[in-house]
Amino acid sequence: MPSRQAEQNANNALGALLGLMLLTCAVRVENTRVIVGQPALRLDILISAPDRAPVVIEAEFMPAASAEQEAADRLGLEVVDGRRIIEAAIALRYPERLEFSEDMSAAMRDARLEYAVLYKDGTRFPESGWLEGSPSDLADLARLLSVSQEAVNSAADALQDGIESAVAVLDEVATLRPAVARSIADLLGMSDVRQTRRMACAIMANAMVFHEQISGMRDEVKPLRLVCGDGVEDPREATLEAWAVILGINYWPIFAIAKDVLEQLPSGDAARILRTLRRTAQRVDAAGVTNAHDLTGRIFQRLIADRKYLATFYTLPASAALLARLAVAKMDGVDWSDAEAIGDLRIGDFACGTGALLSAVYEQIAALHERSGGDPANLHTAMMEEALYGCDVMPSAIHITGSTLSGAQPNVGFGQSRLYTMPYGRQEDGSVKIGSLELLQLSSAMTLFNTSDPALRTGSAGEETAAQVLVDVPDEGFDLVIMNPPFTSNTKHYDAGDGVLNAAFAAFNASENDQSDMARLLRQRAKDTAYHGHAGLGSAFAALADRKVRPGGVVAFVLPFTAITGSSWAKFRRMIASQYADTTIVSIAANGRDMSFSSDTGMAECLVIARKPRRDEKPSTRAKFTSLRGRPSDFVDALELSKSMVEDRTARNLEDGPYGGIPIYSGDEQYGESVDAPLDEHETGWGAARILDAAVAQVAHSLSSGKLWLPAQPQALELPMALLSEVGKRGLDSQMFISATHKGPFTRSNASATATYPSLWNHNAKNETRVICDPDSQLRVRPGMESEAATVWTTASRIHLNREFTFGAQALAIAFTEQESAGGRVWPNISFDDSRFDYALAVWGNSTLGLLCYWWHSTRQQSSKATITIRSAESLPILDLRALSDAQLATAKDIFEEFREKELKPAYIADADPNRALLDKRVVCDLLGFGRETYEAVRRLSAKWSAEPSVHGGKRRARGLGLVM
Repeated sequence: MPSRQAEQNANNALGALLGLMLLTCAVRVENTRVIVGQPALRLDILISAPDRAPVVIEAEFMPAASAEQEAADRLGLEVVDGRRIIEAAIALRYPERLEFSEDMSAAMRDARLEYAVLYKDGTRFPESGWLEGSPSDLADLARLLSVSQEAVNSAADALQDGIESAVAVLDEVATLRPAVARSIADLLGMSDVRQTRRMACAIMANAMVFHEQISGMRDEVKPLRLVCGDGVEDPREATLEAWAVILGINYWPIFAIAKDVLEQLPSGDAARILRTLRRTAQRVDAAGVTNAHDLTGRIFQRLIADRKYLATFYTLPASAALLARLAVAKMDGVDWSDAEAIGDLRIGDFACGTGALLSAVYEQIAALHERSGGDPANLHTAMMEEALYGCDVMPSAIHITGSTLSGAQPNVGFGQSRLYTMPYGRQEDGSVKIGSLELLQLSSAMTLFNTSDPALRTGSAGEETAAQVLVDVPDEGFDLVIMNPPFTSNTKHYDAGDGVLNAAFAAFNASENDQSDMARLLRQRAKDTAYHGHAGLGSAFAALADRKVRPGGVVAFVLPFTAITGSSWAKFRRMIASQYADTTIVSIAANGRDMSFSSDTGMAECLVIARKPRRDEKPSTRAKFTSLRGRPSDFVDALELSKSMVEDRTARNLEDGPYGGIPIYSGDEQYGESVDAPLDEHETGWGAARILDAAVAQVAHSLSSGKLWLPAQPQALELPMALLSEVGKRGLDSQMFISATHKGPFTRSNASATATYPSLWNHNAKNETRVICDPDSQLRVRPGMESEAATVWTTASRIHLNREFTFGAQALAIAFTEQESAGGRVWPNISFDDSRFDYALAVWGNSTLGLLCYWWHSTRQQSSKATITIRSAESLPILDLRALSDAQLATAKDIFEEFREKELKPAYIADADPNRALLDKRVVCDLLGFGRETYEAVRRLSAKWSAEPSVHGGKRRARGLGLVM
């Protein structure tokens, strides 16, 4: 038996590996004299760098009883080099087999280590249990921990405070000297509004922060206190001179436009702004954040103009890191140690905004290169000049992107970058342009770069020399296209008097004609692609990505959740299912802001990552669906999530029965669940997303396929199911009744007991607690449209489908009116040839099994609210009423009559509702003929379904509510 190894040998072996993977850091093992005031204290491993927070690793062989306490004891200590405080420490447990290895170095390379992170504020990650990973995973973790998030947040707050103070001065300038404000707006390519002034101040603040840092690195650059301090007579002139010196070094993306803005300001106003921003820069510097180029991007979301119409939402940094890691992991065949090969990659974001996604990809690639023994600085010139492509319609966004990316290695210069402001709106020649979407039918397009508009410079070495730049974006030319595109639909029409007819193209003061012409051009450009007008611009950008990515390349998107379930996104789903492989779809089974990966959207989002097959490869008809229990909270969280998802090779299929998916853990805490599901149902949507308990999805999938397979049941029961369109007919969209645009023959007024044309139109939850509902409106025939009214009225019926079902407030999926009524905005008609089917659908549709089918088939983009469009109603799975015997149909009517006066509680507490339990019993046992055991399983299923976040929407239950059998 091999002799026992000393713990010090393991530390030395691990330290040597980490040193090879963290070339820009100092990795010291078993050192003393590294802690201020405690020269004898020996640290197992200390990782430090001049511009980073120190990270300590305290390690022991299993069972490692004292590793965690020793790591905690290191927190708050001050490291001798740089006098930085230890804010994070890693407690590490070596596996027992390492202790008896003959070759410690070789064994360490293949070791699976257990570790946890302890923070100075007393928190632990994970809260309980241990993370597991390789030494390279540990290197990634240490790299992330070396950036103090507390300092970053403090610096971001300081930056925003300073910008707002500077904006107050610029607002005065706009009032007293409007020509100055207009000239600044022209520089930014924006209209003269307050958001534009915020952007101008953000750009100047960004330059000031960089100035403070550069002055400490270059003797020729005066510090801020000497150029705009309180004792400087003319801060404007002194700052311009200093920035000219800086531009002579490089830093053009950061300082060129800031200098141009400053030149427009009168000396007195400039002095006030500069002195305000000087204090801001000093606060940022005092926070200890040297990579401050990220900060402007982080607050850009709060400053951006035209958010209403561009629907541009900032990708949260941790979300961007998660998407980037998942996307880069699918890039096959890249030698991450080869700087030249990395420089040959082409990575594009054609709606780049602040560059959050490009920055995240760059950071991940740089980390992989360093982990493979390379120096990230050696990548910078090629990444900036050749590899990274970013396009946006906002010049200020391109500035932020250029600033963020170039700041990754501020001492490394580069020439012309591949960052482009794309033409948008009405042009001087009378034509219209639609930004990056011009590239749907072109491999190149003219950008807005020109020497007369300095805001559009993006190189680091100097000004552009061409009057315009022809950007070449080749089809099938990209290894990765990653985007969080605008979500706006170009079919939304507003009745407000602001001239907004087409929200997708209403930005930048576009006129009605401009909006119409741009929408028409997009339809031309996007013909025969995955684009759909109701899906909005997101589907057009997805089509653009598909055109630009090469075989073997990867697409990665942040998209609205309707991309997974919405009927208007069917062409996108067909594209993924038929043209891609190795697909991963990530969603969040949570509510409120936690169900999105971007800031401020207020709606569910998803990540879609897929690889275009190589020439000799076939597309995959399946995907891995991962539902998280919350969005990643920080970079460490994102690291562990991505690692778990990438490494997890086990799978449980949606069709395997109600056994749940494969759980994703962080320590002892479950982070989510994955299930492998087919993509062939692209027309009706992929239901296996945003699911807390995959067993509920497995039951719903089986049920829609004609099998009742309930949790804890050994086998499935046969149950006749059909699509709604196979059994009956759905009615007309409400606009066909009353909209003048659609030549509707009716007008609508208040309900009347003697109405000729009654209608169930809107939701009133208080009046919708029983299966039978009273019409809330009446329709009146427009003069001269009597014949049309008679034709439309033939679609009236007694059965109505809930189009917008808020489970947290409403009780009914199906409503019944005593007399035939028109279906309104949220209650479209359903009609059958056999009137007995009305009663059967009313009781089935409001039972737990009917609610489950509705939920499974609907979109679930909002908390507790599910929607079904008129078109998608046709494919709603329901009990096949045609297969019921006369006796069963009679039983259905008896159940219906029994429930005439019974109140049903809101659907989200279906499990705790005695009347819903009784309805389940009558449907399961008396109508369908199953036994008590099946009924009880349905009730347990009701509890699982009610626990889904997309059902309860975060709404609290009344105390004492529990499962009713």
